[in-house]
Amino acid sequence: MNFIRPEVRAGLWRWREVLITGALVIYGVYILGRGIDRSSVTLTGLGAVMTGLCAVLLFWAILRAKLYKPVSAAGVVEVKEREVGYLAPDGGAYVSLDNLTRLEIVTNDKGPAQDDVFWVLTHLGGDPLYIPASAQGSELLFDAFAALKGVNFEEAVRAMGSSQNARFLIWEKRVLH
Repeated sequence: MNFIRPEVRAGLWRWREVLITGALVIYGVYILGRGIDRSSVTLTGLGAVMTGLCAVLLFWAILRAKLYKPVSAAGVVEVKEREVGYLAPDGGAYVSLDNLTRLEIVTNDKGPAQDDVFWVLTHLGGDPLYIPASAQGSELLFDAFAALKGVNFEEAVRAMGSSQNARFLIWEKRVLH
């Protein structure tokens, strides 16, 4: 017998990393306070390190939760050694992050009945790769794109909430002259 409604359970699952790391930040602050109260340098240092580390993890967990889309699209996303792949019934491709020239999110006004958010990977030597944000394994894209210097995750979060026909530039390779 389930006492939690399915949509509440799904919401808790989506924000699970945030809840866990938030609890660890609070515990780190507790240890820090106990160390200060007892004048213990070791306990104070442990609490400070734990609080700082968990606060950084909390920041990334919040970004990941905001970029999450429930799985509903056909196809599977794979990330292997700086390569992002999308395999779908009608085709697919792999793109090396080293060959990536532009990363965008394209949204449309057809959701939620159809896929309405797509990652667009423009790369050297091929057509852009469109990956639905609701494809299985799409949560791996956040970690893959975090390796790109200068990626704008705030713009990605804004794009994920868009319900209009729009194009959002998330990252572009800088060409050195």
